[in-house]
Amino acid sequence: MKPVDALPAEVVEEGGVAAARAGRMVEVGGLAAARATRVGEVVGEVAGRLRDLDSVVAATTANGDVIDIADLKCPPWDVTTLSRGPGALAILFAELGEREVAHEYLSRTVAESAALPVAGALEGLGALATATRIAAREPGDYASILTRLDDRMSEHARWLVSVHQATRQAQVPTCAGVVDVVSGLAGVGRYLLARERHDVLEEVLTCLSSLREPLKIDGIEVPGWWFDGTEKTIVGPGFERGQANFGLAHGIPGPLALLALSWSAGIRVDGQAEAITTMADWLLDRRESDAYGNYWTGFVPLDGYANRDRRPRPQPARASWCYGAPGIARALDFAADALNRPDWTAAGLDAFRSLLARPIDDWGITDDAFCHGWAGMLYLCVLFDRSHPGQEFGPAADRLADRLIERFDPALPFGYRYYQPVADLHLDLPGLMEGAAGIALALSAYARPPRTDWDSALLLS
Repeated sequence: MKPVDALPAEVVEEGGVAAARAGRMVEVGGLAAARATRVGEVVGEVAGRLRDLDSVVAATTANGDVIDIADLKCPPWDVTTLSRGPGALAILFAELGEREVAHEYLSRTVAESAALPVAGALEGLGALATATRIAAREPGDYASILTRLDDRMSEHARWLVSVHQATRQAQVPTCAGVVDVVSGLAGVGRYLLARERHDVLEEVLTCLSSLREPLKIDGIEVPGWWFDGTEKTIVGPGFERGQANFGLAHGIPGPLALLALSWSAGIRVDGQAEAITTMADWLLDRRESDAYGNYWTGFVPLDGYANRDRRPRPQPARASWCYGAPGIARALDFAADALNRPDWTAAGLDAFRSLLARPIDDWGITDDAFCHGWAGMLYLCVLFDRSHPGQEFGPAADRLADRLIERFDPALPFGYRYYQPVADLHLDLPGLMEGAAGIALALSAYARPPRTDWDSALLLS
């Protein structure tokens, strides 16, 4: 690893914090100088390895252009997603203040994705839209293309609304791809909120507010956000009739977060407050508990939902952004701020603290990345330490930062390698959710508050 003074960065003397190239990190929360210096080294080193686009593509595809994951062919370098594509690098370098590098990655994204359909805020043309809005730091930046992207995202939002309305009229369940953060209305709606497309956003909010109305499946009343049984939701025996999903990425916390954030921003529609209340109270009612405290599982099937008292207690979801207490607690915090319900905040904090009380080997984390790895947990701890200081979140963030620093391997192309457990593969990925860019963003945020709102794409702000 390069010494600090060799990094293309500025060093803040008293905090000992090194910034990646043009960014300046300031001391936050009493960071120990030695740890802060090491964080700066790692962020600078990872950024340096991600700066040249052609080198990144070469390293990512060194073992082939396709990954075989349970018979699903996935390209390791994929312009259609922020998970593994150049849009994620544009976001990273926008956050680090390197506008020229961010622009180069955006240019590549435009060149290779302009003909794609929107597939949510993180996929397809939506990946370009999200990366562009985050990279636009000055008035007028990318104004022309953003106007066109806004129109495309608005069109897609209205199409998703029409799909959802059809399911309501038929009294059949919706699906994650219509309402969730990754592909659905929660993620697209967050884009529209950031871009102040309030007319379309109000249609989205009205649509998501309709989820407060329950459905019946085989005579059993379920919440309106029940997901139908599909290839993605049938995660095991018993899920053929669908599931209730608790994850921020794919379940009801995503719509809850958007409804609450919009309410706090003054964008309100009929039924919105009732929907926020219904969703938040349901999450509190559906907590499980064990020796460590309260928690949420990932999802439950119909029999388990209806026969809660007679079923085996489900296991906690793994510690992550996408599922489990950290992401749910963030959504509850937004809801509490919107409707002045401190009991919702307290419930989220309680579950998050219960998670931190568990042995770290029981967290279920198998990789360093953001989606469900150490970087995502670090970032959630940082967010909660800043919004709720003086609790366990700051020390937990310190421990997780130390773990990520120790796991940096200079022999790897990007310093970190993603483990894909289904295929038992170790992959060199540069992106946001599964790769080095997400890790660098989390570490950078540990040392100083973000200068962009990159985390809004994940419904964390």
